[in-house]
Amino acid sequence: MAGGPPREHAVSLYGDELQPGALVGDWVIESCVHAGVTAWLYRASHLSTRAPAAVKVVRAEFNHVTHVLRRFQQEADTLGALRHPHIVEVLEHGDLRDGRPWLAMEWLEGESLDQWLTHRGPFSLAEALTVMEELGAALHFAHGHGILHRDLKAQNVMVLPRAEGFTVKLVDFGIARVEPPEGLSGLTSGGAVLGTPVSMAPEQIRGQAVDARTDLYAMGVLLYQLLTGGLPFEGTSAVEVEEQHLHAPPPHLDERGHAPPALDAVVQRCLAKAPGDRWPDVPTFIEALRAALAPTPDEPWAVAIFVDLRFPVALDEPTDAELDARDAAMDAARTELETRGWALAMESGNAVLAWRALPPASTARAPTLEEARQVADALLRRAREAAGDSVEVRVYAHAAPCELNTDAQGHPRLAGGALLRLESWASGGTAGEVLLSEALASR
Repeated sequence: MAGGPPREHAVSLYGDELQPGALVGDWVIESCVHAGVTAWLYRASHLSTRAPAAVKVVRAEFNHVTHVLRRFQQEADTLGALRHPHIVEVLEHGDLRDGRPWLAMEWLEGESLDQWLTHRGPFSLAEALTVMEELGAALHFAHGHGILHRDLKAQNVMVLPRAEGFTVKLVDFGIARVEPPEGLSGLTSGGAVLGTPVSMAPEQIRGQAVDARTDLYAMGVLLYQLLTGGLPFEGTSAVEVEEQHLHAPPPHLDERGHAPPALDAVVQRCLAKAPGDRWPDVPTFIEALRAALAPTPDEPWAVAIFVDLRFPVALDEPTDAELDARDAAMDAARTELETRGWALAMESGNAVLAWRALPPASTARAPTLEEARQVADALLRRAREAAGDSVEVRVYAHAAPCELNTDAQGHPRLAGGALLRLESWASGGTAGEVLLSEALASR
C-alpha cells in the first residue's frame, strides 16, 4: 500500500519480543521493562487516550504449553475478579494474531518492594505496619473470594510513592489457587508445588493442603524482611532454602537488631511450621501486629545521644597533639551535655553516652525529642571545633523503651534496654554527621 511501512519492518515489530510501535489490542508498545521466564512485560500507551499500561505477553516458545497458558488465563480471570485499591487492576486482555495471549494492567509508577529494600535498607516499624496493613487488606479480600496468592514476596509488591509516604499494590496472581467464591472451605485441597522457595510454607513445599494460613506464612517472611533487610532463610540453592523452611527454627528479630519482644512473637507465630500454630486469618494477624507496635502506657522511654571520637583508620599512631585534640573534643562534648542537664550513662576517653527521660505520654514527647536533635547538632559542632581535622566525630541519637533504677544518691539511672545496646543504633555512618535512628527521625 502506498505510503505504508515496508512489509519487512511491520513483521519485525511482532517477533517473540515485541518492538516499540507494535499494536496489542488498542495498546501501543513503547518499551520492554522485564523479560520473564514465560512472558514479556512492556510499557504501553492507549492508542487514543495515551493512558499508560503494563502489557504482559506470553513468550512465543510457550504459546502451546498448556500449563503456562492456563496459568496466564487464570491470572487474567483472577485479577479481573479482584477490584481492590491494593491489587493491580486489569484493563483488558486478548490474543495476538499468532495466538499468544496478552494482558493489559494499570501502569504502576514505582518500584518493587525488594528494590526499595535494596536502595533504602530496612523499613521503620511504622512503614512496615503500613505495608502489612495494605497487603493484609488485599489478601483478606482475595481470601474472601476464594483466592490464595501462594507467591507473596517482595518482588510481587509494588511500592508507589505519594506526596506523603507511600502505598503498595499486590501483583502477579499467576499461581493463585482459585475456588468457587462461596468461602474458604475449598482452599484446603492439595495442589502442585508452586511458589518461590524464599517464602514458601512447609505444606506448600510438600505439595500438601493449602489455605489462608499459607499466605500468612509468606506475610511473616515479608515482615521479617521489611524489619531486618534480609530473609529469615537463605542458602546457596533452592533445595537448601526449602530444607530450612521445613526444619530450621525461624530466627528471632533481635538476632539482627533490637525489636520489641511482642513484635518478635508475632513474626514467630507467622513462621510456625504447622499451619495450626499460625495466626488463623489475616485480620487476627494485623490486630496482633498493631498491638505489638503500640507503646505500653506505663513503659518508660528515654532518648539518648552517643558521641564517638575516632582517629582516621589510615592513621598509624596519633601524635601528642592529635591526642590532645581528641581530649579537648571530649571535654567540650561532656561540658555541653552537663550544661544542658543531660545525665551521663557511660563515658571513656573517646566516647560518651548521655540520656534524658521522656514524658509518659507519647503525645507529650515532641519537645524533648526536638531538643535532643538540637543538642546532637550542637555536640557535633562543639566537638569538631575542638578537634579540628585530626579526629573523626560521629553523633548518634535514638529514642526507645528503657529500664530505669536509682543510684546510691537516689538519682535515676539508665539500667537497661535498647539504648545501652549501642551496636543496634550507634554504629556506622559518615564522620561529621548527626545520625538519627528511625525511632527518633520519624517522631
